[in-house]
Amino acid sequence: MKGRFCLFVLLCSWFAVAQASELMVHDAWIRGMPPTSRVVPVYLSLHNPSDKPLVLKAITSPRGVVELHQTLMENEVMRMQGVEAIQIPPHGMVKLAPGGYHGMMSDFKTGVPALGEEVALTLTLADGETLSVMAKVTAQGEAHDHSMHH
Repeated sequence: MKGRFCLFVLLCSWFAVAQASELMVHDAWIRGMPPTSRVVPVYLSLHNPSDKPLVLKAITSPRGVVELHQTLMENEVMRMQGVEAIQIPPHGMVKLAPGGYHGMMSDFKTGVPALGEEVALTLTLADGETLSVMAKVTAQGEAHDHSMHH
């Protein structure tokens, strides 16, 4: 009986891990900026194939502080505004891209990320789940690969 119970607990814990969020991250990249820059934009695409909404609460990196922002047009002037979270609807995709939602990295720990580097990012969802991805530093985002991470 004890062996069956241990197997049951093991299977339940495996099932819980396997049933973690299905959020997929595509095309993570950071725009290459001059070494004197105070901020660099972080871009990626978030795909939610699940039946429930997901919420991105934060992006962190060992390279610097990342804030979530949205670019807005007001009175024919573009401006950035910080946001607390980004909603990813069920079966939907949200792009963090130029002119819309994006991350803004600052307070660099080891200097501005240089062209060609890969930078570790950790995405944190509202439920506390985290997802690790690598973002390539490119001039325009054209050099990133199209692999998916979950």
